[in-house]
Amino acid sequence: MRRFAQLPNIRKGADAYTPLLLLKCSLIQQWFCIESNPELETQINDCISFKKFLGLSFDQPSPDHSTFSRFRNRLSKEAMTKINHGVLLQFTSKGLTINEGIAIDVRLVQSASHPLSTAKLQEAKTKSETPHGKVDKNGKALKFSRDLGSDWTVKNDVTHFGLKEHASVDVKQGFVLATEITPASH
Repeated sequence: MRRFAQLPNIRKGADAYTPLLLLKCSLIQQWFCIESNPELETQINDCISFKKFLGLSFDQPSPDHSTFSRFRNRLSKEAMTKINHGVLLQFTSKGLTINEGIAIDVRLVQSASHPLSTAKLQEAKTKSETPHGKVDKNGKALKFSRDLGSDWTVKNDVTHFGLKEHASVDVKQGFVLATEITPASH
């Protein structure tokens, strides 16, 4: 029987980021009203206090902006609600109160998808609810899909196709307490 020399353990690719680090990145994005994932990446790379909060060394780069969106897409709305509630409970246990005043704000978010006719939109929604509608032509899970929740609204006599982000914010501390995304017409 022939023996083969043991090959050294060769690592390929970068280490994965921990879910806690990515959650902290999401919190920074909410707390500091950072509107885009590329901007979040830049802010983390430029801000010493963000690096310290995240536990990144000064020479360690931020996760890539696409990592933030993939992480966010993996969490359900219910999971984010539970996480947000847990963070707020920890704040309360440390004596930080976030109930002295709440402001509700809404902003329009432009859809990355172009508008479809009503018939084509209904067809796309129906297809997305089937197992076949969740995979690409090679049978792999879709990484990105059309934004089927977007619709039209008018603000200041300008039409807008997309979504509305509703946020409740503690007015004293500036913490985002909850967010919800709805079609722009709501």
